[in-house]
Amino acid sequence: MDTKNIFTRGARFFLEGLLIFILGTKAQDFLNNYFEIITVVVTLLVVVLYLISRNTKVVFCLRKVWITIRLKIEDLFAKKLSPLGVFRNYLVGGLALGLGFMLLFAQLAKALINNELKIFDQIVTDAVTLINSPLTTQIMKVITTMGSWVIMISLALVAWFFLLKMKKHFWDSIMVITALAGSWLMNELLKWIFHRSRPDIARLVTATGYSFPSGHAMVSFAFYGMLAYLMWINLKTRGLKYLFTFIFLFLVLSIGISRIYLGVHYPSDVLAGFAAGGFWLVGCILGLQAIRYYKGDI
Repeated sequence: MDTKNIFTRGARFFLEGLLIFILGTKAQDFLNNYFEIITVVVTLLVVVLYLISRNTKVVFCLRKVWITIRLKIEDLFAKKLSPLGVFRNYLVGGLALGLGFMLLFAQLAKALINNELKIFDQIVTDAVTLINSPLTTQIMKVITTMGSWVIMISLALVAWFFLLKMKKHFWDSIMVITALAGSWLMNELLKWIFHRSRPDIARLVTATGYSFPSGHAMVSFAFYGMLAYLMWINLKTRGLKYLFTFIFLFLVLSIGISRIYLGVHYPSDVLAGFAAGGFWLVGCILGLQAIRYYKGDI
């Protein structure tokens, strides 16, 4: 199978999975009747957007409208939150992101309770297994260890020592531990609440306990996300900021995919783990920025 076919099938699986997640059990009939129409419409939209992008006058007008709207919104928030200074940006952005993560997790939890995730999980799992090979299996086993306790605790201790002893950043070092330990405790609580069994298939690695949400996905999102954020606010070189952010983001996504590939989690477990981990990460970042604001560091 050539690269083009793999990409096309992967895109189709992703779109079908997204529709099933949104529509639930009604998605199958919808896909059978309307999927080809949707494909044509999406293609036309891409073409239209491309043509618009080539028309500089249209782009200029749209940009002008967007700037006007953005300035009005910024002015509104500035009047309401001006006493908070720069921290208001973190507060507004954090609350919006936190709400988004919470709503995503709530939607997944509702779908799980209503038994509406089966088709979504199957389609995404099929897409992931397209890359199945002995070499891929070995790579996935290595990647998944980056979300293990041995690795993350070791990295947390190194980060804690560096931030506290070398840089004298006490609260930064505390938040590294908080992101790791707090996300783990929350994950254990959520698994106990939902009691979802792991996939009943041949697993390529050993895994115990409940499945929803994925602990590897949730804890790695919170922990590596916090490391990326601390590097972003402490590094001086813009290139290094983007580099480490990309590395950590790629690592977290790879860990999530590895859990599906190795047969120890459903795709919805991983997505729920990212949502819950993102929620906890936002809370940790807001807490850290609140402390920095109180101390006058921002």
